[in-house]
Amino acid sequence: MITTYLLAAIAMGVLVFLVINLIQIRRVKKGIRGVETVGHSMLVRDLTEFDVTMVGVGAMIGAGIFVLTGIAAGIAGPALMLAFLFNGFLIFLTAAAYAELGSAVPEAGGEYLWIKSAFGGYQAFMGGWMSWFAHVVAGSLYALGFGSYFVFLLIDNHLLDGKFFDPASKLVATIIILVFATINFIGTSETGKVGNIITIMKVIVIGLFIISGLWVIFLHFNDRLSHYEPFFPRGFESVFMAMGFTFIAFEGHEIIVQTGEEVENPQTSIPRAIFKALMIVIPIYVLVAFTALGAIVTENGITPWEFLENAGELGLAEAAKQFMPLGATLLLLAGLISTLSALNATTFSSARMSFVMGREKLLPQRFGEVNEWSRTPHVAIFASAFLMFLIAAFLPIKTVAAAADLMFLLLFLQANRSLLRIRKNYGDKLTFGYQTPFFPLFPILAIIGKLFIMIFLLLIEPIAVGGTVIWLLLGTILWLVYSKRNASLMLREDPFAAYLRFENKKEDLET
Repeated sequence: MITTYLLAAIAMGVLVFLVINLIQIRRVKKGIRGVETVGHSMLVRDLTEFDVTMVGVGAMIGAGIFVLTGIAAGIAGPALMLAFLFNGFLIFLTAAAYAELGSAVPEAGGEYLWIKSAFGGYQAFMGGWMSWFAHVVAGSLYALGFGSYFVFLLIDNHLLDGKFFDPASKLVATIIILVFATINFIGTSETGKVGNIITIMKVIVIGLFIISGLWVIFLHFNDRLSHYEPFFPRGFESVFMAMGFTFIAFEGHEIIVQTGEEVENPQTSIPRAIFKALMIVIPIYVLVAFTALGAIVTENGITPWEFLENAGELGLAEAAKQFMPLGATLLLLAGLISTLSALNATTFSSARMSFVMGREKLLPQRFGEVNEWSRTPHVAIFASAFLMFLIAAFLPIKTVAAAADLMFLLLFLQANRSLLRIRKNYGDKLTFGYQTPFFPLFPILAIIGKLFIMIFLLLIEPIAVGGTVIWLLLGTILWLVYSKRNASLMLREDPFAAYLRFENKKEDLET
């Protein structure tokens, strides 16, 4: 009976989440005149609101479902559904900050520009440094996920010996990183088209997985309720551990912001795309966890969540064999599609971050170059791909995931701090396409929530702390020996102040 009430509460929570995001979409202001980026070499504005929404969805529906769900089920058991829902509300608080600031200054660079405006100097550099690394590590994770699924598909169809799983999956991961670096180099229009196709295909396949699982569950509903008992097999605190471990699955809204110089009508398109992406992704996450746990049948007395834990990153593929048409093959194909679209999105965003840092002279200026033929930041793209290549080749997938989680938690925490300062400085001087309601409650709650789950993440994978500390130390050294001297003038420029001169042209808003 208690389990039934908990499941009903989760369903109600998903509904509330959808309504809250729908309200935010309606709060985006209409009739805002387009604002071009100020004083920079322009990238091509050829992405639509639909394109950037798919970029966000593509980034979120990737490793989070297909690679991390099995591992996370071993952390929290059936309470994984609650972890996904709580993470959805926590990421909503930060997404609101990104929607507000991204609509005010629609430029590639995102949180780096905000931290620069709010705090300047060293904190600005480290914000960009963390953002670049966070997206690079996320891209490596998605590439590793793709490699695991691709090689497992070969093994499952007797095309490869299982003893070659590890080296073969690493090899495939590194190859696919180079492929998507090339696609991003060719141009954003082509990148957007590829990403849209991949994202739509995987949502369709995930929909088949959910429908098949729900059909099995409701045919035997009373029996399948026992699959969710006990709901907290490893204690309620395991919910927060699972939140920390799967947090990377919810990065995507910041990638939408990174398209600021390449999207049409950015002041309205960016906030609307952010909330639309969340409305698509969070219900899918909860439903996938619900069906994966409820639809499978286990043997030898193990529970469904233990079954998923034992299968690790291939947990959903193993589950799909039991109840989904074409079983593991179709699910593996969906995993391949999902990790590809997420890799596409993070390759895009990591390159744009290092491109902005090069343009600002925080990195060597060649990072800020735009190729004359493709009109894309070619040096930034291939430098980011090289780092992804190294991480994917030499680190295990669980460590990569935890390091990315920790880096994004730190980065999003800084973005919320920046919103508090920028609203105070420029709240009545900029034209915002969207503004966070109940200010300053949302950013304060977001900061507290991220600090809280960061503690639990460190309990799961303390080795990730070492990698994070090393990257931050490298950044500090680079700041002292190169960036501080070369970028001193650039860092004194406030990117938000540059937009104040457009104020008189943007007074006629229709709400």
